[in-house]
This record gives sequence, C-alpha cells and structure tokens, in this order.
Amino acid sequence: PLQKRRSNRQVKRKKYTEDLDIKITDDEEDEELDVTGPVRSEQPPENPSEEDAAIVDKVLSMRVVKKEEEGLLPDSEEFFVKYKNYSYLHCEWATIDQLEKDKRIHQKLKRFKTKMTQMRHFFHEDEEPFNPDYVEVDRILDESHSVDKDNGEPVVYYLVKWCSLPYEDSTWELKEDVDEGKIGEFKRIQARHPELKPGSWKKLELSHEYKNHNQLREYQLEGVNWLLFNWYNRQNCILADEMGLGKTIQSIAFLQEVSNVGIRGPFLVIAPLSTITNWEREFNTWTEMNSIVYHGSLASRQMIQQYEMYCKDSRGRLIPGAYKFDALITTFEMILSDCPELREIEWRCVIIDEAHRLKNRNCKLLDSLKHMDLEHKVLLTGTPLQNTVEELFSLLHFLEPSQFPSEAEFLKDFGDLKTEEQVQKLQAILKPMMLRRLKEDVEKNLAPKQETIIEVELTNVQKKYYRAILEKNFSFLSKGVGHTNMPNLLNTMMELRKCCNHPYLINGAEEKILAEFRDSCHHHVPHDFHLQAMVRSAGKLVLLDKLLPKLKAGGHKVLVFSQMVRCLDILEDYLIQKRYLYERIDGRVRGNLRQAAIDRFSKPDSDRFVFLLCTRAGGLGINLTAADTCIIFDSDWNPQNDLQAQARCHRIGQSKAVKVYRLITRNSYEREMFDKASLKLGLDKAVLQSMSGREGNIAGIQQFSKKEIEDLLRKGAYAAIMEEDDEGSKFCEEDIDQILLRRTTTITIESEGKGSTFAKASFVASENRTDIALDDPNFWQKWAKKADLDLDLLNSKNNLVIDTPRVRKQTRHFSTLRDDDLVEFSDLDSEDEEKPRQQQHALHAYGRTDCFRVEKHLLVYGWGRWREILTHGRFKRRLSERDVETICRAILVYCLLHYRGDESIKAFIWDLISPNENGKAKELQNHSGLSIPVPRGRKGKKVKSQNAFDVHKAEWIRRYNPEALFQDESYKKHLKHQCNKVLLRVRMLYYLRQEVIGDQAEKVLAGAMASEVDIWFPLVEQLEVPTAWWDSEADKSLLIGVFKHGYERYNTMRADPTLCFLEKAGGPDESAIAAEQRLDGSDGSVWGPAP
Repeated sequence: PLQKRRSNRQVKRKKYTEDLDIKITDDEEDEELDVTGPVRSEQPPENPSEEDAAIVDKVLSMRVVKKEEEGLLPDSEEFFVKYKNYSYLHCEWATIDQLEKDKRIHQKLKRFKTKMTQMRHFFHEDEEPFNPDYVEVDRILDESHSVDKDNGEPVVYYLVKWCSLPYEDSTWELKEDVDEGKIGEFKRIQARHPELKPGSWKKLELSHEYKNHNQLREYQLEGVNWLLFNWYNRQNCILADEMGLGKTIQSIAFLQEVSNVGIRGPFLVIAPLSTITNWEREFNTWTEMNSIVYHGSLASRQMIQQYEMYCKDSRGRLIPGAYKFDALITTFEMILSDCPELREIEWRCVIIDEAHRLKNRNCKLLDSLKHMDLEHKVLLTGTPLQNTVEELFSLLHFLEPSQFPSEAEFLKDFGDLKTEEQVQKLQAILKPMMLRRLKEDVEKNLAPKQETIIEVELTNVQKKYYRAILEKNFSFLSKGVGHTNMPNLLNTMMELRKCCNHPYLINGAEEKILAEFRDSCHHHVPHDFHLQAMVRSAGKLVLLDKLLPKLKAGGHKVLVFSQMVRCLDILEDYLIQKRYLYERIDGRVRGNLRQAAIDRFSKPDSDRFVFLLCTRAGGLGINLTAADTCIIFDSDWNPQNDLQAQARCHRIGQSKAVKVYRLITRNSYEREMFDKASLKLGLDKAVLQSMSGREGNIAGIQQFSKKEIEDLLRKGAYAAIMEEDDEGSKFCEEDIDQILLRRTTTITIESEGKGSTFAKASFVASENRTDIALDDPNFWQKWAKKADLDLDLLNSKNNLVIDTPRVRKQTRHFSTLRDDDLVEFSDLDSEDEEKPRQQQHALHAYGRTDCFRVEKHLLVYGWGRWREILTHGRFKRRLSERDVETICRAILVYCLLHYRGDESIKAFIWDLISPNENGKAKELQNHSGLSIPVPRGRKGKKVKSQNAFDVHKAEWIRRYNPEALFQDESYKKHLKHQCNKVLLRVRMLYYLRQEVIGDQAEKVLAGAMASEVDIWFPLVEQLEVPTAWWDSEADKSLLIGVFKHGYERYNTMRADPTLCFLEKAGGPDESAIAAEQRLDGSDGSVWGPAP
C-alpha cells in the first residue's frame, strides 16, 4: 500500500471551501456550507467539526490484520479511507469501530466490498490504492495566515492543487506538508514585475539556454526568429512545419522571447483536449512562465478564476486587468461554450494548435473567435492546405480579414489552380505568412521509415459475408449512383469495409460464427475456443496473430491504428486473451487519462508491448517515439490521416528505424479504395511544392466522385467472384516469413524534390477484366449471372431488406462520436421513394409499422418535435414532417376518445393538438391551468379552465380521423390499451420542454455544457438516490439530457460530454449504446410504449 508522506488529521486545518463565494452542498449529510469568507485570512481558520472530519469520502482498499495471539481474538478488517474535505495525503487505515462516526459507513463499506468482488479479476494485490500523483503538489493557489487558538503560535496554510486532480479537489494544507520548491514558485509568481517596452527586432544568432538546460535545434531557432519577426511587424502567420518537427516547442520559445522583452501576456493557447496536458508539460519543461490550464467542471473553472487568473491587492480583492498568469491553455470546446470570462481579456497573442479545424469558414469556432480581442494570431498546422482552396481562404480570412475580404474574388483568382501562373501567384501570397519545413529538409539524422503493404486474404467466413452483403444490396447496386440511391451505396461500402476488417463488426455475425465453429469441433471444443474463432474469422487477425510474436521476439514496440472503435474492441479482446500488455486511446478516453497511458507506454522500463489507437482520435499531437513499429489495420479514406498517425512514432527524437505495416485485403473493395486514394494523395503537391503536402477532406469519402464510388464497388464485386476458394485456407497456413516474402509491396520513403511526403510508388490494377467491362450498363446483371445468382429469388429477398432496414445510427454532436460513424449511412430510402408524392396523401392511410414507430418516437421526444422523430425513426414509407404531425395528432385524438382519467389532462391534450384556423397551434394551458409562456421558476397567470369538449363536433377532426388513417385493427387495439400512458408521457415531455428548459432549448441543442445552461427546477429533499455520486447537478443533467436525447436514452446521455454523467460515471459500454440505438429500428409488432 501507498505510504503517506505525512498524516496528522488532528491538526487544525482549513477547508478550501471557506474562500469561495458560492454554496457547496455536502451530499453525504445534506448540509450546506455557507462560505463567504475573505480570500486571504489573517484570522484563525475555521476548523472542521468532529462530525464533518469523520465523513469518509472514498474507501480505497481493504486488508485483514491478524492478531498476535492467534485464537484469542478474531482477525480484524481494516480499510484504507480518504476523508471528505481532506486530501489523499491524509488517507489512513482504520477499523470499522474507528469509522463509526460516519453514519453511512456501513453502506459505503458494503458497496466497496461488492465492487471489489466484481472487479477482483482486474486488480493485483500489490497495486496502489490510488494514483500516486494525488499526493504530489501541482500548484499552490493561495496562502493564508492564522493563529493556533491553543498555543497562540502562527500557522500558515497553502491552498494546494494536486497533480492529476481537478481544481475543485484542491485543499488547504499546513506549510509543513507542502513542498518547499512549490512554495518558492508560488512566491515568484506573486511578485509581479513591471512590463518593459519592446525594442526593435533583433535576430537570435544562437539559441538561449532555456529551463532545464534545453536548447533549440538550428531549424527551430530559425522558426522562433521567423515568429518574432512577424510579431514585431504585426503580421499574423501560419507555422506549418511537417508533423513531428516541434511546433509546440517553437511556439513556447517564441512566447518566452516575447516575455523576455517585457510583454508578459496574457497569451492564449487553444489546442485539442488530447494535447493540453502536453502543452502544459512543455511550458513547465522549457520556461519559467506561469501557464495554467482552463478546463474542467464549472466548480473547477470558478476556482481558476478566483485563484489563478487575477492578482489581488493587500485586502484580497481581485485587480481587474492585472493577470497572475502568463499563458492560458484551453480547448476548442471551452471557446465554443461561449465563456464570457475569456472574451473580456485583451489577449496579446493567440496560438491555435491543429488550426485546420478552422477550415470551414462558417464553423462556430471561427464565429466564437471573432468575438475575442486577439492582438496577434499564430496558427499551427502540419497540414496547411486542405482539400480545397476554399478551406485555405478560411484560414487566410481569419488571419488577415482586410487582406482577404472576399471569398468570391479569391476563388476567381485561385479556384481551379490550373495554370503555373496561378500556382506561383498563390505561393507568393503565402510565402510571407507561412513557414513550412519537412523532416528530410531539416533533420538529416532522423531514422528512415519504410512502409510495407501486406495483402491479406479473405477467410472463408469473410467470403461468405462479403458475398452476402453484395447479394443483400443487389437492388441498390443495380440502380447505379442516382441521387436518392447514394446513401444505399455508401452504406454498402461501409458494410464491405467492416467485413474486410472483421466479420464480428457485422450485426449478428459473431453469434452465428461461434455456433458454426463450435459445431465444426465435433464435441472437442478447445479451451481457447473464442480466441481461435476470432482469429480464424478474419484474414487481418490471422496476419496479426503471426506478426506480433515475431515483433515481440525482436524487442519491438507496436502501435496499431484502426478507424473503428468497435474494431479496437475486437483487437483489445484478442490482446487480453493472448496476454499481451497494451494501452489504448480512442475518442472516449479523456485528456488526462490519455497522457497517463502514453507515459506508461513510453517510460524506459515499460512492459507495454502494443498501443491501440483510433487513427483520428490518436493521430494528433501525441508523441510515441518509444514505438518503432506501426500497423495500419485499416486504411483511412484519406491517406494523409494515416501519415499523421505514422508521425506519432516517426518524429524528432526517434532513434530507431521505423517500420510501417499496412494491411490491405486482396481482391476486395478495400484494395480498390486504397489504390484510388493513393493516387489522390499526389494531387496536393502543386501549390506547396516548396512547403510540402496538405491534408485531404476530413470526411474522406467525399473525395470520391459518384462514378469513382460505383467503380470501386464494381471492381470489388468482380474480384470477389474471381478469387480461388482455397486462397484463404492457404493464407492461414503460411508462416509469417512466407507472407512477408510473397505478399508484400515495400514502399521506400524518399524525397521527390522538396515537398514529397509519400512513397515514390505506383499502384497498378489487378489483371485485365475483359469479360465484363466496368462501364457496361448491364454490369450487375452480368455479374449476377457469373456469380450464379437467382435474380428472381434475390429480388424477393431484397424486398425484405427494404422493408426491414438496418439500424440507423443516432446523430450525435459530441466527442464520443465513433470514427466509423462519420461515414456510415443507413439505407433510408426505399423503392417507395420513386412513387409520386401525391399518391401517399391520396391513400389517407398509414401502415401499422410506421404508426408504431411514430408513436414510439412521440413518447421519446414529445409533441412538436417532428424533425427529431423523422430523423431517428425508420419508416417503410418516405414520410415528411407533415406526415409525422398528422399521425401524431391522429394518435392523440384516438387516445382522447378512449381515455378514462383526469379531465384536466384531456383538456390539456385537446388544447395541445387543436390547430388554429391559420393552421398554427393555439395558445394552450398546461395541466395546472397556467398560460404559456411561463417564465422559468415563476408561477404563471391563472386562466379559467376550459369547459368540457366534444371531439366529434370539431371540424378539423375530419382531416385527422384515426378510423380513416389507421387501417390496421391490431394497432388501434394496442393504442386503446396504451392511451393513458401516451397522454401522460406527452404531457410530461411538453412540461419539460416548455417550463423547465424554456428559452434555453436552442442553447442545449447547440451543444452547450449543462453547467452553462440556466434552467430552474425544484430542489428536492434528501431522498434515496440512484447512486452515491448522484446530486443536484445530476438532476439537472438528467432533465437536459431527456430533452436533448429523448426519454430513457440513458446510455446516449451518459456518453454526452456536455452532461455530468461521463465525468461522474464514465462512458457507457459500446454494446449498451448499440442496443439503445437498435430500439430506433425495432419492429412495431413487438413494441409497446415504456411506462
């Protein structure tokens, strides 16, 4: 167990909450701590009461202590506990008797034991009970002097922020418990010096010696000089060095040089969440500048504002405009959340990392930045020119709006870049404001990189599913690339891509494959049955299973990149069963946990062998030079993203030769896609021939034209039927040396003049396919004949495919968005879309399944939210918002006819669904008779209740007659049984939207943090809570989450970073989210509304 540096909880010590001008609720005892004390206290600090001091915040570990005289006394249990309002420094072992002062200790111990029982397979006995960082001082925020009442001696306290913990977990500690070095840093920061006026620019001939004896490399010194030159000449600029050349260090050295002439900020650094820890670390490694990270919960940000941002006078009052920090590091999300405290500051310089996020001129991030006072702008990007010239204009317009005012004029001059004159003119414009160097230009000693493409075979299992996907989608494929059919083709591409990676990614395939494998074992099921089935099902995993032992034996460390989070899940299962130690980063892993994983993998004595990374989530700003081998499990639509991923290990500081293995499935759509994308990669060299390459479109697939997409599918389909049946079996039997010898193409990375960033290699197509021309209008019919498909049977099967489409992914606008969802489409359109629209309304009737699904989503999103219902529902017919509204109104009319409950609820629903003569909804009453709109938190004006009504006398009922619109008797029977639940749910969701969320609805749907949303809701008395961490913040997030994501969409809420659940409870299981999303496409025949 972890040894405490010092523990003396009996000493009087101060709680940090004394200094906050806010009220903080003690969830354990429902006691409010009203803290409005001064910032700097010369009075004796308030001492926690004995009862408060005894409250256990966390139970961390347990041990059994044997008595010295065995047999006389039973062994006793001791628990390692952390007390509330005390830091981890004061954790201690205690018996149950010693903990009895905490009234809820028995419940806490019971929960702890249950959790330990469930998690015993994941922990070792010698593991630390908590992160050792928690007892390391990160920063000192404030100082307080007091006098001990008992002996009259002076006592000094420091408010300490601990490493790896948020600001809200800061605690007051005695001076004796705090590191003297950190106290010295605090004193230095407090002693502000007057600013000096900058002189004229002078070139730095030699690098200064920075903190820790660090010095810049020659090309980095040149970069800092260039940044300083632009600073003095008021020229905003782009530092566009290739990935891995140290743009972060050059930027920090630049700010240090500016600070050296007296301009001590404030400086602003905006970076992706995954990199802010690295920015803070580099600031502390290279400079003495006071850099702070502005991120975290509302409570943490309030503490940063109180203690870190502004200097204070002798009376403890904040001094406006006198900043305590030199540089503030924050994330794009913080800028997007519209933080007024950041907009109020006049920033001397802003540095924006990964600035290609500004490529869309209409993005909200650019709009937010325009409202900030930014004196000097520096953009950092390893990929300065995006897929189009329009995106380059977006960056230039942000930097110099007066120089680049008109997008139309810019595109007129440079839109097509067809002539050498245009290219040279654009280069002349970019040259003064963009600096671009390549690794091969400046770092001659960087170890070489070699990429090997390994062609793997489809296993027999994969062939079966590959062909089944083509057959299932045959009707879509044969239609071609019409506008309405494009989502179906893209969906087919995604399914084929999943099959090439691993058939387990296809819904329902894993269970069938395991059952077939079990049957093939003939009652002799091996102990590693699941592992064998997993490996033998996919050619890429067969290859990985052969390659990893060879790499491990050679002492290599490996990065494995995939586009799909679910694919990483499969690889993780494989590594666990093979007992390979690994780390993992994807979009769901938070910034501080990412850095911890990187540190564990990179430390000199690390035993971690593999690092699993999502190409996009783990491809930015991460340094993993400890690895010398990179495996691209599945290629990105845009190969520049793969190059960025490779740069995680092939960068400055890499002393070993880097080997890259790219896995491509032979004779498949994936191979054709890679060949096409590789050719696209060469198109970026023209403009930046002296500045290197650019990144392709982030969406990737949008690079390809409709004709290219159709060709890819045709080539992949042709290859699937031309392949020999036993190729997969042969591949499984070959050893790794044979595979590397016979099935690989080696790409040597060498310069093709300045600007080359990819292999000097060409990819030629497979054998000539003269028997079926790819541009043959009857290609798919001839393919079906060659594949021996029964078209009549196939068409009948595909009717079923259209009627029961696969699950549509729910649209999500936050960070846990899976990378494979970015390009995954659902086959929303059916053959019905080709029927005239008039025919739909002429029928005046809706099918049973569509009615079930509209009703289901009405109970999820509520009245009036037709677009959400239409987006998330999967309907047989192509419905419009008007259709959805008609069905919903008819459902509620039918329920009113059969409802036998409270008349006030009937009156409310009647008001809700009754349209005005102009077609708009009337002003209505809620269940309390309040007129709307109601100011949140106040009572509305009482109005006279409406008299009883007669449904049959209303003229508008004829247009929404459920007897005419609902032809299926079983559905009407179902609705009659469920009418009470339907009306109560609709009323409840309307109340939530209108009186709780109110005018904050737009802000919520725009992605604002829950802590920034101002809603009123009643504070309830202490009741039985769902879990120990549940509090009023969770209540608020639940209300916002139900409005935003729908009723009972709990896993989606849990994954939403704008709500508190992700931080408090962690992300949901991938299968839980998938199961929740499958509900959107569930069969109406078995669905009934949830109570």
